[in-house]
Amino acid sequence: MLACSFAAATLFATRASADPRPVTVADANAGKALYLQECAGCHGERGDGQGPAAEHVEPKPRQFTAEPFKLRTTATGQPPATADILRTIERGIPGTAMPSFRFLSPDDRKKIAAYVLKLADVLDEPEPEAVQVDAKSAPPATPQTIAHGKELFEDAGCAKCHGPTGKGDGPTANEMKDSKGRPVRPRDFTDGRFRGGGDRADLYTRLATGMDGTPMPAYADVLEPADRWAVVDFVLTLQAPPAPKPLPADAIAAGREVAKKYSCGGCHVLDDGQGGSVGPDFRVSGQKLDSAWVKRFLLDPRAVGKIYPWRPYRMPALGLSPEEADVMARYIAKIGNRPDGPLVKPDPATFPAEKVSAGQLTFVVTCAQCHALGKVIETPVAAQQGPDLIRVGDRVDFEWAKRWITDPKKIDPKTRMTIPQLQPSQIDEVRMFVWKSSLGAASDTRSGASSSSTSDAVASR
Repeated sequence: MLACSFAAATLFATRASADPRPVTVADANAGKALYLQECAGCHGERGDGQGPAAEHVEPKPRQFTAEPFKLRTTATGQPPATADILRTIERGIPGTAMPSFRFLSPDDRKKIAAYVLKLADVLDEPEPEAVQVDAKSAPPATPQTIAHGKELFEDAGCAKCHGPTGKGDGPTANEMKDSKGRPVRPRDFTDGRFRGGGDRADLYTRLATGMDGTPMPAYADVLEPADRWAVVDFVLTLQAPPAPKPLPADAIAAGREVAKKYSCGGCHVLDDGQGGSVGPDFRVSGQKLDSAWVKRFLLDPRAVGKIYPWRPYRMPALGLSPEEADVMARYIAKIGNRPDGPLVKPDPATFPAEKVSAGQLTFVVTCAQCHALGKVIETPVAAQQGPDLIRVGDRVDFEWAKRWITDPKKIDPKTRMTIPQLQPSQIDEVRMFVWKSSLGAASDTRSGASSSSTSDAVASR
């Protein structure tokens, strides 16, 4: 595992300032493409925090090119250690739109970290020294240390921002701004979410190094190590996260809660017409997608690959629970005015052979300019502007496809799909050909048969 483990006895060892970083320019160059598809949707292609999702999420994504890094193990004013970037990529930042990217391989996370350091213009600098935290020598938490920590919490001014009970409601809480002049709220310790990690050593490090770019100062030169541990012990006692509430029975209300939890509106337009354009508009997705497929996709979005070739971004594995995935599947179906249930799939055996053949010709002449159909009809990757349709029969409604092909702009004005100007009979024929190929490929896959038509480049955003 590339990211440091806080379970280690010595959590941060001080490195000599002359040591080079453990990532290289070659790593950064290899990480650029990964960064563009995994990170640029929020942080922007240039690392300026101006990705297409940025305006729809709070707090705003970090500007790697201009803002200091908050979550560091290095001293105030110093750039982050390489392990700091890796740790944030692996863990994510609770309470923000930044998810954990643990689903990426350690090597991919390393390359992305290198590219982030390059964007911040610190890749070529020596590896900075990290604050030394020795978990083994830390004094144990006791009623006495907690009581002492409470006194220090008041004396050191922590309560002015965080409030006497840690709810983030201190007398100066509403006056706080970050280095860009944007309002910023102090952490509410009672909800149990700590953006830099909730372990005892994590909190000690935040207290020692502060959070550059925010009003949170470093206390390394203010409090002795034993006093810092005492403050940490007190802060940990303030946690009182509320018991989880059952999600509402109403599909829309429940979906909104889950969507808020995972910041879905940063990438997708939601039922209120608000949201980002990084991924598909849920109102359109709800019209066409099989709810069971949506649930499978949300539980493991990487299993199906990349559906839309023209979208540069990838859907992260957010870690939804089965209940949450089911809620979102019902929510998406509801806002698309579709019944929450399996698609009614046509029986390809009823398709007249002459119509299927005619549909194949139409697909080759018209559709294959942008779409592949697995190995049945291959289109060069560089030319693919729409999804590979070899799995479309398992996820898209057959009847909806007729309306879509007839006038896609009427359904989604922002779509890149052009109006093919086909006659109604041609639309029926091409649907028969595509669905016969698609459902046949799915049947071959389920039966374990080897088939050249089972290639699945269709997968997800």
